[in-house]
Amino acid sequence: MKKALILMGVLLIPILFIVLNNKDRGKVAKDNVTFRDKLSEYGLFKGKIADLVPNDQGTSYELASALFTDYADKRRVIFLPKGKKIVASDDGLPNFPDGTIIAKTFFYPQSANPQESKLLLLETRLLINENGQWNAAAYQWNSTQDEAFLLADSAAVPVLFLDGKSVKRQTNYIIPSRKDCIACHRQGDRILPIGPKIRNLNRVVFRDRDTIQQLEYLKRKDILDIQLLGKLSSLPSYDDLSQSTAHRARAYLEVNCAHCHNPMGTAYMTMLDLRFESPINETGIWLKQAKIIGRMSVLGEMHMPQKGTTVLHEEGIILIKRYLQSLK
Repeated sequence: MKKALILMGVLLIPILFIVLNNKDRGKVAKDNVTFRDKLSEYGLFKGKIADLVPNDQGTSYELASALFTDYADKRRVIFLPKGKKIVASDDGLPNFPDGTIIAKTFFYPQSANPQESKLLLLETRLLINENGQWNAAAYQWNSTQDEAFLLADSAAVPVLFLDGKSVKRQTNYIIPSRKDCIACHRQGDRILPIGPKIRNLNRVVFRDRDTIQQLEYLKRKDILDIQLLGKLSSLPSYDDLSQSTAHRARAYLEVNCAHCHNPMGTAYMTMLDLRFESPINETGIWLKQAKIIGRMSVLGEMHMPQKGTTVLHEEGIILIKRYLQSLK
């Protein structure tokens, strides 16, 4: 009898977990903006659009730890309505005013020489905040690199590129559909930005020929309303070897996995909570070590992350392996 009750508990607890966490999960609302056919129609960039120079309402930003996407580089810009500010009260996702556009352009340098600036632009993803609702879409750059067009579905682009070790590689780079965008950006019944949490913006950047703390820079530009800068936490860079393996690995899982693997994400039913702030004994990592590294290390239907990658991130796999081995 006792064994039967234990077995029943083992079976019912996951179901109960799913039911309780599913109570606030409705359908994601349809777009409340009409996306334009061409990226140029937004007027986000000055001069030649492929140079990606933001207009006067745009501010470039960098993340401490960034999503891995087949070794592609990214340029990130936040465009705010004139006179409006981002408001932050803690180290999580701040409040963005209506009319905010977040643009992220994915590209590959065409040379290992940093002095050569020619880029292969692949896609620009837009998040537009309208009446408190975020809307997501992707634009594919054409072969002449003078325009990007709205995608109705996903697209595959054959590319040759240099990875982090300057090794030549080839892949069919995948540009996501709206459904794919929602899969990663969904939290409950809403779409939310992933990268620009305050702790992930809390890093040093190079601006105006000098280094400055990015949050201080944004505050000085009068586009960020934030207090207690010195008391905010920061997300480590997972490439920073001066940081501990544990901190680097948790930062990696935060930006590459936690947008789905959290109680309100699309992979909530796995009972993995990979957010950086979650205590290790509440993450499920202890129980699912083999599955985590196993799915990171294979391609195809079982590969994780499921969206945005077609090649294995060798450096990330090594980092997570070392981290998991340290837990034993």
